[in-house]
Amino acid sequence: MTGSGGAMGGPAVGLWLSEERSALDAVPWLDSFCEVRASDGCLEFHVREPLALGLGRLSPGPFHLGLESLEDFQALGFPGIDRPPAVELALVAYRSGQDDHLLLGHLALFLAERFDALINFYGLLGYRFSLDDLSEKEEAARLIEARALVTSLPGHISETQYAMAQGGHWYSHIGDREFLTAWLRHPEFHMIWEIKP
Repeated sequence: MTGSGGAMGGPAVGLWLSEERSALDAVPWLDSFCEVRASDGCLEFHVREPLALGLGRLSPGPFHLGLESLEDFQALGFPGIDRPPAVELALVAYRSGQDDHLLLGHLALFLAERFDALINFYGLLGYRFSLDDLSEKEEAARLIEARALVTSLPGHISETQYAMAQGGHWYSHIGDREFLTAWLRHPEFHMIWEIKP
């Protein structure tokens, strides 16, 4: 991915919207339980009332919501996606503690419901490490592990490829809200730490 989210250090998720919208459209939804600051079409915010998302006491860091380029996915034509997105909003946590992963997942679900969005997990769920420098056989084994996990959950999940700046490709899981709801309850739940370049 190419946006500013990759430099922020915490987990991230993309919201794939079927129509042109901006991060500013989320202000009315977030304003009731977050401290929100808008700047250059992006939002910086801190959740002051996690209970609004059905969560108890948490101590997460701040979050960022802003436009992200779809160029890396467009190059390969969104394989496995019935309705290609018009725009992506990247939702990024500035820290990577357990509370940040949990709150990021719940914020993603909250915003995906309101934007009617798909969720781009920015990588493979069920496999926490880079596939870089693996042999074809090892990469195939890792993909089988990741696919076994995600297909065991309800909802719709797609595995799509995107082009990488240095050449080659990478994989990302794209899920619907039913899938994210189930993933949030799964014992291996985590969000993906970094946005691959």
